[in-house]
Amino acid sequence: MANPNVNEHGYIYGKWQNFPDTWVICYHGTLYCYLLIGSEKAMLIDTAYGDGDLRAFVETITDKPVMVCNTHGHFDHTGGNALWEEAWMSEAASKDAKNAFGEEMTKRFLAMPHPDYKINILHDGDVIDLGGRKVSVVAIGCHHPGSLAYIDDKSRCVYSGDELESGQVLFLRPDLTGKEQAALHKQNMEKLLARESEYDFVCPAHNGSPISKQYIRDFIALDGEILAGTQKKMENLAGYGFAPVTEMFGRKAERAVHGGASACYPVE
Repeated sequence: MANPNVNEHGYIYGKWQNFPDTWVICYHGTLYCYLLIGSEKAMLIDTAYGDGDLRAFVETITDKPVMVCNTHGHFDHTGGNALWEEAWMSEAASKDAKNAFGEEMTKRFLAMPHPDYKINILHDGDVIDLGGRKVSVVAIGCHHPGSLAYIDDKSRCVYSGDELESGQVLFLRPDLTGKEQAALHKQNMEKLLARESEYDFVCPAHNGSPISKQYIRDFIALDGEILAGTQKKMENLAGYGFAPVTEMFGRKAERAVHGGASACYPVE
């Protein structure tokens, strides 16, 4: 029988254990999902695009029941949810989670075992008990209005999705200006910083993991500079996955940096 997790490019998923009972599942080297294993059940943070059979891959790591939790509703983080009967996410994420990126992904999604999977809603302040391991839910919506961070008391990491990483954070909200998003992002980063005694590292969904929590301070400073108009602007948007252009999804945009933090945002 052909391996569903091998395609023309090779293995779809790779894995490594970075902390005890804590696994990074890497999709084609570009996107990270995380598997946190407790004594009673496991928690899978994000499911990538739904290529191959992520559930079968996860079941080679643990035989515990798996609770699928999403950082936000973009399909590159929810695409594999339909391999399970249910998933947990914020209410705002639930509005987008089943919206695939294009016709081919939609066909693949509808062919999965559970395209009508049940969505359970998580709220800011919820605590997930995996058995000897507790994960706190923190609402930090900016890149996506429904973004959640997960603070794990065993690995002492905060799992940040796309709201915090080393490559760039994309301010994608069409309903908000760049400065409005910078203000919201700054507020969210300050919220995480207020809880820094609970974690030692940040585990993003892209571009390196784990990374230093110094990035949180750098993003707070960068967001403040964007608000004040004193940011260090780069020549264009060139970066991880971005060509040297000055538009982002149909809006004129800039890239700015402070320390290790970099953000791409629309300009008025």
